[in-house]
Amino acid sequence: MHKNTSPQLKSQAIYIDGNERTDEIESYSFEGGKCVVVYKNNGKSYSYHQNKIQIVKSALKTQKAENIFSYFKEIAETIGLKTEEGNNILADSYERISFIPETLILSNYFNKKQPEKNERSSPIEIFPFGFNLSQKDGVNNAFSYPLSVIEGPPGTGKTQTILNIIANAVMNNQTVAVVSSNNSATKNVFEKLEKNGISFMAALLGSSQNKKEFIESQTEIPDLSDWSLSFEEASALQQSNTLLFAQLSEKLELKNELAYLKLEIENIETEYQHFSFANTLFAEVRFKKNVSSDQLLSLWITIENYEQLGKKFNWWRKLTFPFLYGVRDKNFYELSYQDLIRLVQSKYYTTKISELKLKRQDLESALQDFSFDEKMKDYTDVSMQLFKNILHKRYNGKQHKEYTERDLRSRSQEFIEDYPVIMSTTYSLRRSLAENVMYDFVIIDESSQVDLATGVLALSCAKRAVIVGDLKQLPNVVDAQTAQKTDFIFQSYQLPEAYRYSNHSLLSSITEMFPDIPKTLLKEHYRCHPQIIDFCNRKFYDNQLIILSEAKTDRNPLVVYKTVAGNHARERMNQRQIDVITQEIIPQQSLEDVDFGIVTPYRNQTSALQNTFQGTQIKADTVDKFQGRENDVIILSTVDNEISDFTDNPNRLNVAISRAKDQLILVVNGNESEKDNNISDLIRYIDYHNFDIVKSELHSIFDHLYKGYEEKRRVLLSGQKKKSVFDSENLMYLLINEVLSHDEFSKYGVVLHFPLRNLLLDFDKLSEEEERYAKHHATHLDFLIYNKLGKNPVLAIEVDGYEYHRKESLQGERDQMKNEILEKYRVALLRFSTTGSGERERLIDALKTVRK
Repeated sequence: MHKNTSPQLKSQAIYIDGNERTDEIESYSFEGGKCVVVYKNNGKSYSYHQNKIQIVKSALKTQKAENIFSYFKEIAETIGLKTEEGNNILADSYERISFIPETLILSNYFNKKQPEKNERSSPIEIFPFGFNLSQKDGVNNAFSYPLSVIEGPPGTGKTQTILNIIANAVMNNQTVAVVSSNNSATKNVFEKLEKNGISFMAALLGSSQNKKEFIESQTEIPDLSDWSLSFEEASALQQSNTLLFAQLSEKLELKNELAYLKLEIENIETEYQHFSFANTLFAEVRFKKNVSSDQLLSLWITIENYEQLGKKFNWWRKLTFPFLYGVRDKNFYELSYQDLIRLVQSKYYTTKISELKLKRQDLESALQDFSFDEKMKDYTDVSMQLFKNILHKRYNGKQHKEYTERDLRSRSQEFIEDYPVIMSTTYSLRRSLAENVMYDFVIIDESSQVDLATGVLALSCAKRAVIVGDLKQLPNVVDAQTAQKTDFIFQSYQLPEAYRYSNHSLLSSITEMFPDIPKTLLKEHYRCHPQIIDFCNRKFYDNQLIILSEAKTDRNPLVVYKTVAGNHARERMNQRQIDVITQEIIPQQSLEDVDFGIVTPYRNQTSALQNTFQGTQIKADTVDKFQGRENDVIILSTVDNEISDFTDNPNRLNVAISRAKDQLILVVNGNESEKDNNISDLIRYIDYHNFDIVKSELHSIFDHLYKGYEEKRRVLLSGQKKKSVFDSENLMYLLINEVLSHDEFSKYGVVLHFPLRNLLLDFDKLSEEEERYAKHHATHLDFLIYNKLGKNPVLAIEVDGYEYHRKESLQGERDQMKNEILEKYRVALLRFSTTGSGERERLIDALKTVRK
């Protein structure tokens, strides 16, 4: 027989018929399929079938887990806000926790044990709020795994995903709590329910004010008789839903493919324009109409091989070239190899663009024949009808009971039957209803801004949790004083780094603790002009986003304004930039009647802007305050004379840029800066897409062209199963790509065997001997690393064989000449010897140096 002691934190809980009765029970024992329970109040014993009894152990059964809980209690005491009466609400919420069942997600978090997948979980097919492919995956993961993460970059429909999880949970008769660090995110979800006439199943609770407002404005359940479906009608709609769902899922693949294709065409067309500016063609050669881009790449490589071998085109080549490569003109064979390569490259661009446009046309036809938008509307309507039919069965003819504030705690089970969807802040969720209420789902929105102490509190009542957020946007801010205090507590407990309060949000803690947690990146983007979000996509999201938005106006989507040079910023305020906004940008960009906002990194600039635009509709605020908002046009005032790390913070910049739907206007000081930072990447990207002339002695890197060439060359060398004919270069290629895969260097790309003559815009700085060497067909760089955003070269890499590249050798003299040429044109160079070591560290150091 087990005696039930009552420490501050219970070691177990006893449930009879699903209701916790621990505090009423003196003792219990199991005998032959029965459980005998002795009650404290009268000492009497009662016998229950063992199926009616559930003994749940505590999540804090290990000393380690208990330590972690104590740590968070101490953090709560340190950081919690105090009321006028001096009560620390957060610490009080922790003090009230008397038992944490091992069945809750918090048990996994404390014991660093990733929850296992559910044994049975049918794929979700009802999405009343519409869906795309990644949203579908996110919803399915939420029901397949007790703990999952949904990463929601800007404009990818995370609210829509949350709404579909809510709908399916309610249809399963499950309870859901939707929480975030502030009320605006949860109110947004509530308003969407309200818009669809189903907010009667949800209660906005949390803070005392919210609870008071809810009690004062309790609404009746509307007449749901129109939502009723007969068995036959429901069956027919279910069949229709399944068919439409399958069709749409298939077409969504095509839609995503089309989006990739449109962006690829646009980027290749932009690159081709840059190629045409940089390469004057002195001849024109005709090709057969059906020549393919693949044939042209083969022709380029063949010409290159002839040049390197010093061969002339013989009669056999002149006979076979029309069949192999579609060459129609005889004068083709009279041109120099360099001119031929340029001609073939130019033809490659136009042919590749035509091929892609044909493919685009086929996809557009397939989608047009399907009437995608109409079918998606039909599907959403059918799904919503099926959902509302279930709500009708649950609520029709019933009325919400009247609840007082006290009832929220004393009649929680009744309340949650009426309102299965609860909305709150993470801070207040446990105080919304009774302490022992456990939610089937807790969805934590904007979790990158949820601090650990309140996040843990929300997880303490979650049977399953969905963590929604984006580590590429702004995290919760912990000031220096709080960081110092909480770090002192953290160090005294000697816990794993993932529990450190000062530098972890709930999202970063969960993903660090469980690296293999099921994650869904919401990829499909719908908000910003493609050129605006494409910068964020390349810079911050490793090119994983699928850009489905389209240009809605004729505005230039990206504009840079530079003030005159000078130190205009004073105490984080820059009046010159404000003058540029009022006197130049607003009239020149015709913003008088446009929905636009102004974002800036600093509070002082915000105050000055708000004073300037007082009494107008123009909103000005810090980037941090703008997170979650959007405007047709966004002006980003950077303030700094020289861009600071605070302004250049990648998360802050990502948020600032992605607020703009149609146009982003960047305002910077006109001071010359050679820093390679995030803002300079944005300026380079804007200059590249606007074809602004940037003072440079070097060509842009035509990465589409060279990537196509590289792939074709690799195929032709595939018999050797190498990227390069030299093992050392092959190994270096793998190393470079591994280093560039890191977030820190993801903005860089690499091309192989880049001709030196294609890098230099002119040869004016070179001696005759150096010019001959630089223009020679065999002079190339083994690898050239370039910035993918501005297409500018940043680092050349050479791999030197020990014997071949000895200083006293002829090749050693050429190496020295190459070094001097690159130095004259300020291209950083890194040489690796095949007999050397520490290549990875040297490469990383070199890339860090070029970024400074």
